[in-house]
Amino acid sequence: MKLDKLLNGIEYDASKSSYLHEHDISNIVYDSRKASDNSLFIAIEGENYDGHNFICEAITLGAIAVVANKNKIQDINSMNSNFSSNHKDSISIIQVNDTRKTMSALANNFFENPSSKINTIGITGTNGKTTTAYIINKILNDNDLSSGSIGTLGFILNSDIINTGYTTPESIELHNFLNQLYKAKIDNVVMEISSHSLALNRVDNITMDTGVYTNLSPEHLDFHGNMESYFTEKLKLFNLLKEDGNAVINLDDTYANRIIENIKSNIITYGFNNNADIYPVEYNMTYDKMSFTLSIFNELYDVESSITGKFNIYNIMASIGCGINNNIEISNIINSIKKIKTIPGRMEFVGNKDKKVFIDYAHTPDAFKNIFNLIDKIKDPNDEVITLFGCGGDRDKSKRAEMAKISEEYSNKVVVTSDNPRSESLDSIINDINAGFCSNKHLIIKKREEAIKHAIKEMNKNSILLVLGKGREDYEVIGKIKYKHNDIQIIKRELDAN
Repeated sequence: MKLDKLLNGIEYDASKSSYLHEHDISNIVYDSRKASDNSLFIAIEGENYDGHNFICEAITLGAIAVVANKNKIQDINSMNSNFSSNHKDSISIIQVNDTRKTMSALANNFFENPSSKINTIGITGTNGKTTTAYIINKILNDNDLSSGSIGTLGFILNSDIINTGYTTPESIELHNFLNQLYKAKIDNVVMEISSHSLALNRVDNITMDTGVYTNLSPEHLDFHGNMESYFTEKLKLFNLLKEDGNAVINLDDTYANRIIENIKSNIITYGFNNNADIYPVEYNMTYDKMSFTLSIFNELYDVESSITGKFNIYNIMASIGCGINNNIEISNIINSIKKIKTIPGRMEFVGNKDKKVFIDYAHTPDAFKNIFNLIDKIKDPNDEVITLFGCGGDRDKSKRAEMAKISEEYSNKVVVTSDNPRSESLDSIINDINAGFCSNKHLIIKKREEAIKHAIKEMNKNSILLVLGKGREDYEVIGKIKYKHNDIQIIKRELDAN
């Protein structure tokens, strides 16, 4: 793509932007190591690195254009005297106010606005995004509406899964995925939209057809500062909706009415509140299934599901609302839900006939409460609950003691261990967790694999083991290194051995 076409609609400081030649741009990158011949490099400030420090590396690898924050870069001539004058004169330097915002616009231009070519569904909220996205994607595909999804589980197209490392990828990867879906003649995409992605401009240039709001509870406050800022970022999703777009809102949530007041789209509400468009009249649940009756626009419908828990009734109602917005018959939606056997990494049974073991990605106090309330309602009186969990490093510290308090209240035994400590001291994380315990029913085993082994050995025929925090993640981040780690593989190996 010609550079001038790529820059269409983008504001930049022409007086400080040098050598704007009509380059043919073959690729756009923000990681200098991925720069290649005729590429454009965008210097963004990340959590650990500042791309402005790697401009020369990108140019050395073949970048012929650079986008940089105008307050962080000087003329290319002063950057590196090792470049020949001819090479320096061939580099275009585009200086902008905000490279992250610009990167989103560039990605949209480079991939030719792919989100406008397919039906785009975005889901935001603290909890429930992954499950809701999974259910919606299944409903669409089951009703012959080809769909892919992007979220915590990765980029899913048909049966292929690409791990992105983020709930919502950076804008370049995101628009690339959308373009791949369009080229594969996939008509729909379901995306989890994280608050980080909204704050960091990853979805600024996405055309959104449907927005789904699940809930909001304290999370990521280390990043957002307070709940009001957290909510403000979530609200941005609904500002991306098309004028004739749709919103599906959890009416039970404290922030629901504020969202409704701020949007002009068509709205479907859901919740346990009988003022909602979709609400349950009654429900029954066990470990591996539930049945319930929903009032949907004042008509009653019976629903059966192999995924269970009150929180999953919320997720199913949100998915039904989204299906209705996408013109699928309610009876067909309900039939599709019945076919879903499990949600990967979400209260997923990974045990055997002798031992009940579940994994879940839960890593917030609200998610803990949801799981324990489910277990408390369906377990037998003689069952004991063993809970294994840790807390992520470099993340909101305020939730650690609260998670300990909740796990202690509902568990007979608690094993505290590691869960992506990142650059933070594991001892410091565990100390924060320990502050929430009031009794002596917990045990600390720092290595997660050893903790899982111990928990399984502690089990008897009446035990329920909950391994929380990592779900289906296949790694653990310690320091700056991502090590291979898979809870499921360890659990299955130990169950076979015992």
